Amino acid sequence: MATPGMLIMSNMAPGSLEQYTTYVKKAEERGLRNFLVTESFTDSLALAQHLASVTSKIQVGTGITNLYLRNPLIAALHAMTIDRLAPGRLLLGLGTSHVPLNSMFGIDMAKPLTALREYVQAVRNIFDGKDEAAAALGLPPMKADNKIPIYLAGISPKSIHLTGELADGSLPLNYAPHGLHEVVEGITTGAQEAGRSPADVSIGLIMHCCVCADKAVALRSVRQTLSFYGRMPYYNRLFVRQGFEKEAAGIMAAAEKNDMAAAAEAVSEEMAEQVAALGSPQECQKKVEEFEQAGASYVILYPTAIDGDYERGVNAVLDAFGG
Repeated sequence: MATPGMLIMSNMAPGSLEQYTTYVKKAEERGLRNFLVTESFTDSLALAQHLASVTSKIQVGTGITNLYLRNPLIAALHAMTIDRLAPGRLLLGLGTSHVPLNSMFGIDMAKPLTALREYVQAVRNIFDGKDEAAAALGLPPMKADNKIPIYLAGISPKSIHLTGELADGSLPLNYAPHGLHEVVEGITTGAQEAGRSPADVSIGLIMHCCVCADKAVALRSVRQTLSFYGRMPYYNRLFVRQGFEKEAAGIMAAAEKNDMAAAAEAVSEEMAEQVAALGSPQECQKKVEEFEQAGASYVILYPTAIDGDYERGVNAVLDAFGG
C-alpha cells in the first residue's frame, strides 16, 4: 500500500483552526504523504499556508481552491509565497466547485471547462516566469522557486481529459474502484494527445473513510456523507455513470423536498461500501488497496464524521493509518 494522504473538510468555525493544527501535526508525525484542505467557507490557500508554518516536512495543499473566487495571478502569487515559506511542500489543487455552491456567490458557470483550461494555463505561465502583466509594468520577472504541482478535481469526462493534457495530477472523489477506469483512461488519452506520458499524471484518489468498529454506525455515517454529495449535479451524474442510477435518483428526489434523512436512506449499502471505506482499520486498509489496484497512484483519506462527531472521525482515521 502506498503512503496515503489526508483531506480535511475545513471551515472557520470557532476552534477549528486549532483543530486543524493538531490534525496536521499528527499527520506529519504519523508519516502521511500530504494534508489537504477543502474550501468550504474558508480560504484554502491561507489555511494551507498556516499548516505549512506549523509543520516541517509534510506536503500541504488544497483540495480544492475554487478558481472562480480568485484571479489566477493572486492564486499563483499566494501559492508562490507558500512555496517560499515551505519550499517544495505545496500541492495546488484547483477546481470549479459546483453550481449550487457558486450560485450563492452570484457566479455564472457558463463555460467551466474553458475557465479551467485558461486558469491552469495562466497559473502555469506565472509559475514559469512568463506573466505578461508583470513584464508590461516593467517589474522584475516572477517565477516559482520550486516545482508546484497542479492537481485538478474535475470528474466530467472532458475535465478528466483536460487533466491528462495539462495537469500534474488528478483528485477524483466519489468513485468506486470499478468506476475509476474512466479516470485512468481519460488521463491516458489526454496525456497522449498532448504528447505527454500518462505516468507523469498522478491520481490522488480521494476516498471517504469511516473507521468505526460498529458497522451499522459506520454505514449510517457514510450514507449521510454520500447523500450530501449526491445532491450536487456533477456527483449525481457520476453516481449514475457507475451504475447507481436508483440511488442517484432517490437522493435528488429527497433533496428537492429538503428531506435529508430520506436522501441518506436512498444510498444503498452496496453503494456505500463501493465508494467509501468503512468498518475496522483492516477493512479500510483493504479498500485502499482496491483503489490502488484499480489505478490510483495513492489514496487521500477523507474522514467522515461518526454520527456527527467529525473530530472522532478524523482521529480514528489517523490512528488507523498512522505509520
